[in-house]
Amino acid sequence: MSRNNKIVLRFYLIMSLFLALNCCLYYFKEISLRGYYSDIVLFWIWLFTSFVVIVLFWKKIMAKLLLAALVLTLIVSIIPMMIPFYALLLSTTSLGLYIDKNLNDKYRAQIVGYSAMTSPWLEVMEKNGPIEKRIFKCTDSQIRNDNLNIKIRNAKDILFKKETDSTLTLTIFCGGPNQTITFNKNSGNSIELKNN
Repeated sequence: MSRNNKIVLRFYLIMSLFLALNCCLYYFKEISLRGYYSDIVLFWIWLFTSFVVIVLFWKKIMAKLLLAALVLTLIVSIIPMMIPFYALLLSTTSLGLYIDKNLNDKYRAQIVGYSAMTSPWLEVMEKNGPIEKRIFKCTDSQIRNDNLNIKIRNAKDILFKKETDSTLTLTIFCGGPNQTITFNKNSGNSIELKNN
């Protein structure tokens, strides 16, 4: 094996471990790299590197197995009404992003939808250096009170209103009636809704 091939293989293994760690941290602790696009860039670098490894090591059985695993994963994700395929497509591209907004130096909000079967939802991320942690997630049903026309997918902007030791208040602008939501920082639940 040449020196360049060893470097590519090491880089691929590091990227694979980093991607696996990133996925596990998000799934179990809701922690990810800072910013919406950082996870997407990480995935596409890993996928591109996968194909480089397949080409460079094509004579090895592991390269053929890697290609088979990638193709099989794609086929299996398409079979059940394409639901996993859409989730993969929407979460690894910007197609699942509706709004990405820096609220202030401490928080970032995003409205995302990774499924063709469910409505988009609002997430608030707390920035901590190169990583961020999701502290709130809410859906349409959690922000509706007496006005059924307010939907997260119709939001045009999200504004930071105020913060206390135990609460965080945001306003979702929908173009018509707007919704001000106060979240409890400890539980992540909305505790007060106001139409403006």
